[in-house]
Amino acid sequence: MPQSDMVKSLTEQPDLSHVKLINERPTLQVYQAIQTFEGEQKKQLIRVNKDIHNHFASQREKDLLHYLNQFEEDFPRFNEIRKQGFAYLTFFDYVGKKTLKQKVKKSGALSLKKAKHFLANMISTLEHAHNVGFVHTQLNPENIIVGKNRFYLVGWNNAIPSLSSFESELLLGDQQYCPPERLNGEYGDAGDIYNLGCTLYFALTGKHIYRLNKVEHLFDQLYAHAFHTPRKLNSLPIFWRQLIVWMTQKDPEKRPGLVELKQWLLDESVPKSIREQSLMPCKKFPQDSLTALADSHFLYALFKKASLYESSGDTERAFNLYESCAFREYTRAENNLGLMYEKGLVIHQSYLKAMNMYHHAFKKGNPFAAYNLARLFENGLGAEQNLLQAFKLYQFSAKRGHLAAQNKLGELYMAGKGVNKDVVQARFWFGMAAHYGNPEARLNIKKLLGGFA
Repeated sequence: MPQSDMVKSLTEQPDLSHVKLINERPTLQVYQAIQTFEGEQKKQLIRVNKDIHNHFASQREKDLLHYLNQFEEDFPRFNEIRKQGFAYLTFFDYVGKKTLKQKVKKSGALSLKKAKHFLANMISTLEHAHNVGFVHTQLNPENIIVGKNRFYLVGWNNAIPSLSSFESELLLGDQQYCPPERLNGEYGDAGDIYNLGCTLYFALTGKHIYRLNKVEHLFDQLYAHAFHTPRKLNSLPIFWRQLIVWMTQKDPEKRPGLVELKQWLLDESVPKSIREQSLMPCKKFPQDSLTALADSHFLYALFKKASLYESSGDTERAFNLYESCAFREYTRAENNLGLMYEKGLVIHQSYLKAMNMYHHAFKKGNPFAAYNLARLFENGLGAEQNLLQAFKLYQFSAKRGHLAAQNKLGELYMAGKGVNKDVVQARFWFGMAAHYGNPEARLNIKKLLGGFA
């Protein structure tokens, strides 16, 4: 939906007026508006998310926001979610329209006093999320709103549980703020600390810690986080310099925790190992950052190299790299290795080994592996046919945004296979998959509607 149409759509809702766009990204826009409720008017911030095919993530965010509402001083109050077509409108109390990025760009770097206030706010915010096992994953200057007396961390739609999983393996879009361990499919509390350190550097200098603002290539961005050192640290006061170095250690185990950061706010002390650490300046990029990362055995890079080998027809090299990643429990590689076992590519064909690979990846939340495992159960390949198990696996995958699984779920509802027949559910899942581009779902909608002609 074009921006002008969304403004019109929001304005036409009877309780909203004075709608104004204040921030825009590819699938997400943020508006401010006046809402009239029971005769009273209040200013609201409305986030419009046009990518709603991952039902599981949307519900999880809603539950997390309800939990965070009890900490009124640390978060903009979450009020409601409305579904409008294929978009979710999420309403929050308005706390400010400028992000930290916009504020620094307009007014310059934060003073040391304000920087301490910012750090204290972020520590308090992260404590609440980390205490219930969630990490933000996208802490950066664009996800921080500058309020009247406080800095607010927003963008909780990207929050995930603090454990190694399929979700922690995903690197989608711009990666100017990405802790190096995520290249191995890992993201825990220390990942948020790393991102906070990078963001603190920006707040103090107005610059990216590795000068990535104009570096658009994904693998160059990732290479910088894996190997580069912070730029021009000497421009910062020594205690802040040491803090930034501590928070952005490449090894997550060497970074401070939130308790240690709170102590730093009191005495500005860091461990002796950090004070004595000598950083060799590193700011250059290799000719091929992907290959350099793969040569350093980062799983994300190895997986990408394997995918490139496979697409070029070099299945033997692809198999070896997938196997190496799968041995380290990288679920995307486990899924692709399962496909090679299923098809008999390079290795002797085995449905049983394929099922084993899919199962391992599914247990860590991989929706692609769940879909592939469901196919085998549906068709009785590698195990006895089990339509109920197939349905459950398709449902798991569909709720996490897998379009082919959404279409397949619609087919099972339409035919009454593994579940009671339900044309309303069939139409819903066909519609979701079709809207996001699944051609089979579009055909199935025509078949379903034709049955009622």
